[in-house]
Amino acid sequence: MSEHEITVLDVLERSCQRAPQSVAIALPDNAVITYEQLVAKSKRAGAAIAAANKSDVVALFFPMVPEFVIAYLGALYANKCVLPLNLLLPPEEMKWILADASAESIVAPPSLAEKVAPLGLPVISFADLFGTELSPAAPRPTPESLATLLYTSGTTGKPKGVMLTHKNLASNAASAIDAMRLEASSRFLSCLPTFHSFAITGTILAPIAAGASLAALPKFDPEAVLNLVSTLKCDTLLMVPSMYRLVTRMQERRPHELKIRLAVSGAEALPSEVRERFEKVFGVPLLEGYGQTETSPVISFNMPWANKPGTVGKPIKDVKVRITDAATLQELPADTTGEIWISGPNVMKGYRNRAEETAAVLTADGWLRTGDMGELTSDGFIRITGRLREMIKVAGEMVFPAEVEHALLTHPNVFEAGVAGVKDERKGEIVKAFVVLKPDQKVTEDELLQHCRTNLASYKVPKAIEFRTELPKGPTGKVLRRLLK
Repeated sequence: MSEHEITVLDVLERSCQRAPQSVAIALPDNAVITYEQLVAKSKRAGAAIAAANKSDVVALFFPMVPEFVIAYLGALYANKCVLPLNLLLPPEEMKWILADASAESIVAPPSLAEKVAPLGLPVISFADLFGTELSPAAPRPTPESLATLLYTSGTTGKPKGVMLTHKNLASNAASAIDAMRLEASSRFLSCLPTFHSFAITGTILAPIAAGASLAALPKFDPEAVLNLVSTLKCDTLLMVPSMYRLVTRMQERRPHELKIRLAVSGAEALPSEVRERFEKVFGVPLLEGYGQTETSPVISFNMPWANKPGTVGKPIKDVKVRITDAATLQELPADTTGEIWISGPNVMKGYRNRAEETAAVLTADGWLRTGDMGELTSDGFIRITGRLREMIKVAGEMVFPAEVEHALLTHPNVFEAGVAGVKDERKGEIVKAFVVLKPDQKVTEDELLQHCRTNLASYKVPKAIEFRTELPKGPTGKVLRRLLK
């Protein structure tokens, strides 16, 4: 069997066969879940999910806790595609996603059951997953079976469901551990949101593929991160730059005894001052990587033995990168800026129910048009130079201007709105809105912000609103967002 023709379950079971008593998940108070226990618990959960959920998709509503890992793997044992829900989204947006995904039920911990009840689907409590008698095993998923469905915001404001197969995720996890030279002795800190591909592949599937262990933190807090890393001896960190900034500041104020071996930054551009300050405080390099949800997500990494600050590293094993002229679609030579295209076993199957949008980014011969602009250096490193798409990345979360503009325009006193990303030391970028009011109408910044809070997830709400008498426009009347800054 080819190393690419495997499922996520094959990856888990191989690690279990190699060392069944090794720690898979480290818990507080010296408790652990071994690989043998993780497989058994996941199979038990899978039996309950298979019995309760007849559709191909099951939604999970969890923070980053050990129970999420078990429920995620359990759903795969039930031969279901997992839809991890974004806990920050308003109910109406979650309802739309659940309907688009054709999800039939939601698995949630008892503490969150009330929060998901208004979504209108049956809620399976995690606590009830282990009372089901083991029934005949569900059909085994194949490498081409859908494993995970992750929704990202669309340019029109409607989320897009990225369909990732077992092959996509298993191959990307294998290539990532190969690139990072991970060992079974590694212990990962898992503190990213569960609805991120960076979290699923980087901090769950990669450690499982390596036969390593992970320690889960349900909510990011810099002091809690340092306490957990110190107590459970985590040596491998994967976080976003804004997290590294806060953790570094906390370590400066209240030093903890740590032994970090590897620290990787992703999901947004890494400011040089964050990298330099982290390296000074912790004494290890902070290595920038690059990925997209559509690529499962890892494309490239800097590594200690191949590190070029200012770039996002070299492509990982089996991932091909080329730089293409966005207009002519011709491949460009080294050190020339163009659109970044990706090919490999990690490239998504497509967008759910979005044939036209899928065709716009996936070529007939399997290349993904990322929408990111960059260059490939003569020595093989990727440098990101800009974004073809107009997304704004707020602490790793993607925000599209059109969605925020739409929310602003639903206010009765707003005539025009434009939105742009503005650099921010803590979050990489923040959302700033520019608003023109209707004649003789008044509204305060605070009132508009409150209006946005009722219609948008918190990270999409503008941090500032500037009132103008007019907005820059092109010949067709379209607001030119690039001129708003």
